[in-house]
Amino acid sequence: MIRFLWLFFLFLLCYYLVTAISGLFTGRPHSPPPEKSPEGEAMVRDPHCGIFVPRSLALKKVIKGKTYYFCSEECLKSFGNPKNSS
Repeated sequence: MIRFLWLFFLFLLCYYLVTAISGLFTGRPHSPPPEKSPEGEAMVRDPHCGIFVPRSLALKKVIKGKTYYFCSEECLKSFGNPKNSS
């Protein structure tokens, strides 16, 4: 029984070593995920309500060749619609 456990342990050890070594030669360079700049993330202003929102969270809409950023679906829908503007 002890021999079986030792053989199993050696098999696992060899398996992990082979997979770790083969991972070094796959040709895929390891690159860490991009970090935010020290200044933080750019803020954009919602043209409808005036709230500032991080660009990554804002809803983006191109209208007549100009890019606008909105804080919510409501602001996006009511932008340029005089009936719903606040």
